Amino acid sequence: MKQVYLDAVLSIHDVIELDTKQAHHIFDVLRTTPKEKIRIITKNSGVFLGHVENKPTLIIDSIVDVFEENQLIKQDKFEWMLQKACELGVTKIVPFVSKNTVVKLDEKKAEKKQSRWNEILLAATKQCNRNTLVELEPVIPLKKLSNYKSECNLVAYEKESDPSKHMAHYLKENPKSITVCIGPEGGFEESEIQVLNEFGYKNCSLGKNILRAETAACYVLSAIEYQNHVEG
Repeated sequence: MKQVYLDAVLSIHDVIELDTKQAHHIFDVLRTTPKEKIRIITKNSGVFLGHVENKPTLIIDSIVDVFEENQLIKQDKFEWMLQKACELGVTKIVPFVSKNTVVKLDEKKAEKKQSRWNEILLAATKQCNRNTLVELEPVIPLKKLSNYKSECNLVAYEKESDPSKHMAHYLKENPKSITVCIGPEGGFEESEIQVLNEFGYKNCSLGKNILRAETAACYVLSAIEYQNHVEG
């Protein structure tokens, strides 16, 4: 869906005149028609849907539920992550639900998503010329992560500040297999970290910066690939 960003407080039925740059992009470049819905992102008043009329006019039709909006954005990021993880050599992906997980799937939707995700992984496998398929497990609750342990088991935790617990420290031991738990955008709750620690997952740092979930996945896999190359 096409979208624009407005630094304004909006209400339903408002009529807005886009600035020259955004009007050119929406009308001339994207050739948007009045029949199309446009997402309007604002700083303070929420997320809206609207439609265009004559250049440069935009009409606000409805407000979007924030939770539903986040579902779409997070889902796109997850699918991007699947593709990149495949290209970077992951062998198994286990989606799990934690307290701060934004996307909530019922059983019927989960089955459809599972099929789509496998299609994305298959296409990525072909694109990057892999010889093996990525195993994609069904979505599980966090407490079942105890079933997916390797020789080395880590949980990427943004509050871990001990330099000796940087991921590089664990990779120097050159484990034959490694499982890394990466939390949602909201991060892990301390109680969840405690549960994972009890399962045998060790806290690790990915550096000083706070990474998005999909960035963390790419970071982890790239670090593992580098270490495999150094040791190999």
